[in-house]
Amino acid sequence: MPKYTFLCQKCGMTTQSRGAITLLHIKCSCGQDADRQMPKISKVKNTETIDKLSNKKHLVDQNEILKERKQDHFWMFEVPKMVDSGTYSIETMLEQGWVFFNEKGELTTRTKPPMKM
Repeated sequence: MPKYTFLCQKCGMTTQSRGAITLLHIKCSCGQDADRQMPKISKVKNTETIDKLSNKKHLVDQNEILKERKQDHFWMFEVPKMVDSGTYSIETMLEQGWVFFNEKGELTTRTKPPMKM
């Protein structure tokens, strides 16, 4: 059975109790009915420690991983599409870092972020 939080309107006391999903009220210690409260899930941060050895937290590491994945996807798939589209001039592609001239003087499309190279 799930655990619910109940609030008494008379005395303001909150109580947690397990019960069926149909349980909407319980008796408070003051004798009045305590109403079941809706769970608050907005702005809840998960600070669960993922790796006990390195003490890494979930949110910080997950955001960095997602940022890296987005950058890798952009440079591996989106940049070659934009270069091959013919929409952008060579000057624009050079300024954005999408293309570069290699040692042989050939125009090459960059498939990795410039900061990783």
